[in-house]
Amino acid sequence: MVRKLIKYDFQSYFRLLFPVQLIIIGFALINRLVQFFEPASDAAEAASTVYNSVFVSTLVLYILSIFVCLVMTVIVGIIRFYQGMYTNEGYLNHTLPVTPTQHIFAKLLTSIIFCLGADLAIFLSFIVITAGEVNIEVFKAFTYLAGRYFANAGFNGALYVLEFILFGIVSVVFLFLKLYFCISVGQLVKRKKILLAFGVFFGIYVAKQIIGTVFAIFVALNLDFMNQIGDWINSSPNVAFHIFFCGAIIFYGLFALIYFLITKHIMSKKLNLT
Repeated sequence: MVRKLIKYDFQSYFRLLFPVQLIIIGFALINRLVQFFEPASDAAEAASTVYNSVFVSTLVLYILSIFVCLVMTVIVGIIRFYQGMYTNEGYLNHTLPVTPTQHIFAKLLTSIIFCLGADLAIFLSFIVITAGEVNIEVFKAFTYLAGRYFANAGFNGALYVLEFILFGIVSVVFLFLKLYFCISVGQLVKRKKILLAFGVFFGIYVAKQIIGTVFAIFVALNLDFMNQIGDWINSSPNVAFHIFFCGAIIFYGLFALIYFLITKHIMSKKLNLT
């Protein structure tokens, strides 16, 4: 049954997001084709002006399409969770032999897959827009820099890459579980549910700003202690960066777990579809 839920969500995502991903590649292809008509350096000023206008316009559209794709991926994830759990569709889904954990897992897995799909579409579009000699030069530069990086960083460099990838995955999981949490809390009231969900999201943001301000005050009042930490980082940069990455992964993972448990509790004990 979980596979069927994932398949259903996958089809919904695909219908909405795949055309947007194709548009990204399409604008990249258009911009690359425009580059073939670049006038010579001694061409008339009017020809250069026309070329620059078209080139910049297609490049702006390409960048905007990337932004729209990333935003839409998150928005579709929010809508699919809300519609599947707390609207008329939720009446059917909550009668299926599926636990709240499995519902959350299905929604979350589909969202992560299409986030990766968006990244893949952006990567392919970059290959398209730099096709030819530019692509070769970019590849050479990348392999050179990667070789220098691993030559200098060694085993720690491989760990940094692994930690960065893991941090990215945990961050995406954290983002969607936080949004699921806000939506679920919003369903606890009978009226203005979406407004409450926005309020919860804004409240979390305000709380983060307060904590950040308190931390900044702490740093300002304990400069000697922070200087000692700075000296330790300079003396042991590899250990410091590993601790930073691992700490960030644990921090986001812990809050993702809290959001998941609260969302699961609401779906299990406080479900309100009225």
